[in-house]
Amino acid sequence: MLRLLHCADIHLDTPLTAEDLENADVRRAELRNAFSSMMLYVKQNGIRILLIAGDLFSHAFLTKETAAHIRREFASVPDCQIFIAPGNHDFYTPDCLYATASLSDNVHVFTSEKPQSFTVTVSDDTDTPVTAEIWGFANTAAVMNGYEPLAGLRIREKAHGTHRIFVGHAALSSSTGEDAPESDRAPVVTKEQLARAGFDYCALGHYHTSDGIRRVSASSAHGAPRITYYGYAGCLVGRGFSEPGLKGAIMGTLGFDANGASVFSPRRLRITRRRYECLECSLDGMHAERVTESAVAAYLAQCVKDAVEQGVLTAPDRDTALRLTVTGTLPADLLLTEEAVLAALAPLASLSLIDHTVPSDVSALAEDPTLRGAYYHALSDALSSKDPALHDAAVLALRLGLQEFKHK
Repeated sequence: MLRLLHCADIHLDTPLTAEDLENADVRRAELRNAFSSMMLYVKQNGIRILLIAGDLFSHAFLTKETAAHIRREFASVPDCQIFIAPGNHDFYTPDCLYATASLSDNVHVFTSEKPQSFTVTVSDDTDTPVTAEIWGFANTAAVMNGYEPLAGLRIREKAHGTHRIFVGHAALSSSTGEDAPESDRAPVVTKEQLARAGFDYCALGHYHTSDGIRRVSASSAHGAPRITYYGYAGCLVGRGFSEPGLKGAIMGTLGFDANGASVFSPRRLRITRRRYECLECSLDGMHAERVTESAVAAYLAQCVKDAVEQGVLTAPDRDTALRLTVTGTLPADLLLTEEAVLAALAPLASLSLIDHTVPSDVSALAEDPTLRGAYYHALSDALSSKDPALHDAAVLALRLGLQEFKHK
């Protein structure tokens, strides 16, 4: 069996503008560490072919330190042949890292938007030489939507005992193109094109979520059935709550069946422990007489448990950063804190609580002749604002103020 690893969309040195400066630095360090962990896995597990399906880094933000780090990591696995198909963030140009850096001899970069191929001979698990024909193309600009690199491609039947692999950063579409969004920035490949070319495995990049390995059938020039496996690796590690769920790479083995046809066996490989998860919970199902801070926290913990049992959420653990958005109604003088909810949940790496609840008893506050009522009226315009940010800030101010009144 020939061992290969397929990854994509690592985005080293991504700017992470949605984070504050300290958190952005932490996230970028996590990305670099994940890349190093992957290369260590390659070294320790006899991976002979590494397929990087684009967006290894972001052109505009790549530092000299990260560029040197990439070169060192690639040189550290001389027994692994590395194939890179530049994407829309690390697209190939004459002055890019791929063209100007002194990359080690085991690194092969596709440099043209037209399909190219490399043929290498590597050892399988039994140290038997195996020939692999690796096809791919390069994004040569940040936007190449509509371009079909495989349109009209005709490749001879592959030699017996050879694996034919494709690696590319592209949007996958049906032959009609109906499932490729018009706004997509990437080139387009179709399942029919992949199968017609006779690829055994197609390593794709661009979408940050993997939906598993699928397959499509075609017939060879001699009429024999032939199977092409294809799939997205997803991003190597989530960069925040916009990329929730388990992330990683695809580790696979290529072998031959009794008829000499290639057979691909994949499994999902989790490179880093940290992951991000998001869940929205409504409090409308709670009994009114049970609405206390501890009761709400216990209710939210049950919502998380139910989501896990329903398959909506992967069970949170110490490596999980969970964003919990709470909706529904909550008494105006009840302030839900992250500490209370975190205490009711299983251990987490972190909890981000987003309170989108609506105060449930504002009519009583409107008629309250005390300072409580005056405080409510001072906030009433902001509380009725259609600006979500202003409304949420006013609700928080109301809850915090009423907390102070409770302790007077």
